[in-house]
Amino acid sequence: MTFDARIPGTGPVGVPAIAVPALVALLPLACFGHELLRARRVRARHRGVLDMVGRRSAHWRATVLDHDTPAAYCLPGRRPRIVVSAGALRLLSPAQLESVLEHERAHIAGRHHLALAATEAFARVFRWLPLAREAKAQTALLLEMAADDRALRRHPREALVSALYALAAGHAPGGAFSVGGPHAVVRLRRMLDARRRPHPALCGVVVAAAVAVPLLPPLLGCAPGMG
Repeated sequence: MTFDARIPGTGPVGVPAIAVPALVALLPLACFGHELLRARRVRARHRGVLDMVGRRSAHWRATVLDHDTPAAYCLPGRRPRIVVSAGALRLLSPAQLESVLEHERAHIAGRHHLALAATEAFARVFRWLPLAREAKAQTALLLEMAADDRALRRHPREALVSALYALAAGHAPGGAFSVGGPHAVVRLRRMLDARRRPHPALCGVVVAAAVAVPLLPPLLGCAPGMG
């Protein structure tokens, strides 16, 4: 590649050379937009149900749902809402409940629903790729771990671990993030592991290397033409 390289024309070879890369780039973007709209409609319907059957708690800054099953989840988006069942209020201590609410606030503040929609779109478009299928599941787990980390910075580890154990079997409706769920066991093991975290400098070096390595081939290829 050089600065004087010619752009493909509109001939029988030039059109596919432009159309195929453009299609590969635009198809995930279109699917991403579709996923955002679909999840938004699902959350809007659930908010309507909560307005009818739930009650607002100013103390906890959450909607309380009169249900015996212990559960806690959040609805992200433009009108975020945290939902806690009456069973969870009876089961959890104030410290445990605060750690759970902080976990759900982390999902809302971090706009985790956008990352989840992006991996969902990637998995739909490239469903034949193992990477696409794994990215969807692993991103959901990593987002839960990120919310756990934020809650642990403000609340004791014992409070969040015991609360997650109590709510591990809880489920959330579509488009929501639940503090429990299928990854609860993995998250519990991670939080109970007392290994020392790596130094921030080491984390910075790893991130810099991960960004630099993919850029090396195009930089090496372009360097002779740029002289």
